[in-house]
Amino acid sequence: MLKREAVTVNTKEAVALVAKKMGCYHKDARELLLEHFPAVLVEAVSAGKKVHLAGLGTFYPRRGRKGLRVAFKPARGLIRAVQEKGNQE
Repeated sequence: MLKREAVTVNTKEAVALVAKKMGCYHKDARELLLEHFPAVLVEAVSAGKKVHLAGLGTFYPRRGRKGLRVAFKPARGLIRAVQEKGNQE
C-alpha cells in the first residue's frame, strides 16, 4: 500500500466544491457550511441531542474531563465509500 501525504482541503476550497455540487453561489454554500450547520449542531448537542445525517454519520454529546464535547461517528456507507475510492487510486 502506498503512503500518501496528507493534503488539507481548506474552507475556501470546500465552499467552492459544495457550491459547484449544489449549483449555487459561493456565498450561499459558505453560509450553509459555516453558519447554519454549526449553529444547528451547537444547539442540538448542547441540549444533549444527537444529530444524525444519513450517509454522513452522527454527531453526539460526550462528557469528558473538560466538560461537554462533540463526538462524531461516521456512517458505514461513508466509510465504505472512502475505502473504495482510496482503493481505486
